[in-house]
Amino acid sequence: MIFFLNATMQPQKSGIEHAQLKRADLFRAHGERFKIVLREWDPLLHENIKATSLKSFEVINMFDYFQEATEVSDQTITVDNLDFGVANTHRVEELKKNRYLIYDINQQLIARVNYRTDQKQVASTELFDGFGNLYCVNMYDSRGFVSLSQWYTPDNKIGSETWQSPEGRTVLEAFNKINSDGSVEKVCWRLMSRVGEIHIFDTLEQVTLHFLNLLNDEYWSKNEPNIFILDRAHLAQTVLRYLDKPSYNVLFLHNSHASDASHPEKGILNNNYEYSLFNINVYDAVVSATERQTNDIRSRFKPTTKLFTIPVGVIPMKQLQQQRVPMAERTFGKVVALARKAPEKQLDQLVKAVAYARQQVPQITLDLYGYKDPTNNFLAERLIESAIRENNLENIVTLHDYTNQVALVEQDAQVFGVTSSMEGFNLSLMEALAQGDIGVTYDVNYGPNAIINEGKNGYIVPLNDYKSMGEALIHIFKEPRLMQQLSDTSYEMSYRYSSDTVWAQWCLLLVDAKKMWPVKQANYFHMTINDLKGADEESES
Repeated sequence: MIFFLNATMQPQKSGIEHAQLKRADLFRAHGERFKIVLREWDPLLHENIKATSLKSFEVINMFDYFQEATEVSDQTITVDNLDFGVANTHRVEELKKNRYLIYDINQQLIARVNYRTDQKQVASTELFDGFGNLYCVNMYDSRGFVSLSQWYTPDNKIGSETWQSPEGRTVLEAFNKINSDGSVEKVCWRLMSRVGEIHIFDTLEQVTLHFLNLLNDEYWSKNEPNIFILDRAHLAQTVLRYLDKPSYNVLFLHNSHASDASHPEKGILNNNYEYSLFNINVYDAVVSATERQTNDIRSRFKPTTKLFTIPVGVIPMKQLQQQRVPMAERTFGKVVALARKAPEKQLDQLVKAVAYARQQVPQITLDLYGYKDPTNNFLAERLIESAIRENNLENIVTLHDYTNQVALVEQDAQVFGVTSSMEGFNLSLMEALAQGDIGVTYDVNYGPNAIINEGKNGYIVPLNDYKSMGEALIHIFKEPRLMQQLSDTSYEMSYRYSSDTVWAQWCLLLVDAKKMWPVKQANYFHMTINDLKGADEESES
């Protein structure tokens, strides 16, 4: 079995989630078994999965696994289905807050019931004691059962948390410590297994290791290895190496390994990958999305582990063969970007580039799609808005939320802009070029400067030089014949990322995993036998 390790599958997906979904489609099409393994508890997970191409059996969440809730039929729970253990209650609905207030016969508040607007499905209940103190919050899974209960201390802090099975049996507990600064820290986890065993863990990492051991054991096969692909390093980088039984473990680099991508050889390491890269040889394979990053990893760390280059994106052959949209049928001058409104994306510089280009091509407009990153009090969003105001572009630049209508957006645009300070690949750029857009990007590692071939399917300009990007936009929009030529080449060069091409690259890794499996098993059984011999000798002495 092949496992893709991630945190959760939220509605507003990052590049990692999009990459996993495309990988899942690719593996499914080629009959390769996989599971997307998610570690974080998320009451809306299964609702979010329904909006993807994933099937429920293709996803394993750690909390679901312990709760015996991997496959649960949906049911609608409304306030009418709740029993508060108090007679003669009545309720008042607060429509604007999507909740009910539950009172007893003496007009004392005993509960708040928060619901989701669709069918008023219960999302959570807040329970109060006879003195008006909050003592418990029950969080409901979207499938209609209490999944998590948070138990409060008299000073209104979460003292402990319990996760239940759909039948109401407590299976996992976490105990919190209140630090002197008021912060809450989990200091103990207790797991009641499905066979009646009790396990005590100090950290979530230890819980994660236990979970991965169970998965590895459940899907164990003498004929082929379990392959763990670590898509978010922080989730399992400290534990994956300590599995009881062997597996084939893969680190996938979704971003630059260096915080300053312009200096990959000596720059400070990206803290998401620092531990993994300092321990790179504990992995069986490390995957980068571009050949340039693979070479930089080899040069800097000189690993003995195998290195593979596999793009994170996949363009289905059906899409590559679809009817192309000529530039004349698109909105003239439309520039788009699909990216989180995050500091490293530097979208305010794309706004400035558009302002510069409009001095000569006044028809240029800009549409920015993506959810807001809250870092530094939404700094990136504020910089974008400031750039719009300073350049009087209120009617020219349009800010949009995250969209699932990616193809329609890209088919109407003519240019796709990238102003990031660092990238691992840039899936959105790859997809845009596959829809015939022309790419304009800063010269930044890794991805954009590999996806775009200078003067063929777009232009690469110096990092942080928004005026040069503006000049590139002017050059494109002033030459209609050139614009169509660049678009045609964008379509043609996208075959580099066809499903057939990317699958062939994945096959190299899968073949290596199967080749290594007999050796891994032999080493494991040899070590096991030696351990048993040592134990026998100890008992005899």
